[in-house]
Amino acid sequence: MSQSANPASSPAPRPLGRSSRTHHQVLASISRAAVLELLRSRAQPLGVSEVARDVGLHQNTVRSHLDLLVESGFAVRRSEAPRGPGRPRVVYEATAAPDSERNYKLLAEVLAQHMVSTSERPGEAAVNAGLSWAGSTRPWQHDDDGAETAAATPVSEEVAVASVIRMLGDNGFAPELSADGTSINLHRCPFRELAVSQPDVVCGAHLGLIQGALAELGGMVSATRLLPFVTPGLCVTTLSRPAAAAGPVAAGHVATAR
Repeated sequence: MSQSANPASSPAPRPLGRSSRTHHQVLASISRAAVLELLRSRAQPLGVSEVARDVGLHQNTVRSHLDLLVESGFAVRRSEAPRGPGRPRVVYEATAAPDSERNYKLLAEVLAQHMVSTSERPGEAAVNAGLSWAGSTRPWQHDDDGAETAAATPVSEEVAVASVIRMLGDNGFAPELSADGTSINLHRCPFRELAVSQPDVVCGAHLGLIQGALAELGGMVSATRLLPFVTPGLCVTTLSRPAAAAGPVAAGHVATAR
């Protein structure tokens, strides 16, 4: 990324602490994640109109997404020296990953490599790890509302799926339920780089997490498999209802997208 801005005309990025949202919550929006991915893919900074054109959003919507990305430390805003009459052009570019994001990814790499080197079936071990973590921490629960309930009180299929989608959104997956309700589309992977090299472990853990959450919420719907990188920016988790299921799903699996 270009860093040739004149310091005198470049506003400093806002401190990371000014945003009350976590990094994952900032990227829970599908469109905001798309804006960040566009900034990361370009060698040169972009203006609001360019971002709006490429992601297909209104400029006002793009501007609000960019403001939050700047506030949270994912992007910086600066003014380019004018090339003629008129006001300076305001442009945006992605920053390196915030320190906390880099630290978590390093830890994930260490744990994934350990699982691969010590387990005969690292993918299955990762699914089991996700199942165990979901059962012990109940990550879909929130103290600020009563929509999510403990495992002792099964909930409806709709509430279970909505709770899992909220959980995935809070953790940066930019999830979206498909129109027919048969899958959860994940438009962003917080560990994409690691998932490319270790899909069995990373995607297995994510599948286990989703399976465990759905099971703890009452088992009215289950996740059967996770298809990584169906397109470069999309992974798909398939769902199964009891009436349509051929039988119980033991652990599920991570499928290889074709």
